[in-house]
Amino acid sequence: MRHCVAKIESIILKGHDDRRSLLQLGYNLGRLSELTGLGREPFWDRWKDAVAAWDLPSLRVLADELREAAEAWPESAGS
Repeated sequence: MRHCVAKIESIILKGHDDRRSLLQLGYNLGRLSELTGLGREPFWDRWKDAVAAWDLPSLRVLADELREAAEAWPESAGS
């Protein structure tokens, strides 16, 4: 899971809204949804508008929130 969070942060830091970046971002958000069992809301529903508009300030806030949330996840859970 930590790898997915790091990948999301990396994509947003680069700031490229090319097709590959969008697909990787979506993949990693979906993977987090599966691995955590928390469903779509924290990993896609909250992100979809910012991703669709490629709103980097909003994406950075979401990535920061995601990193903070990930710190509370168990170390062994899909690291």
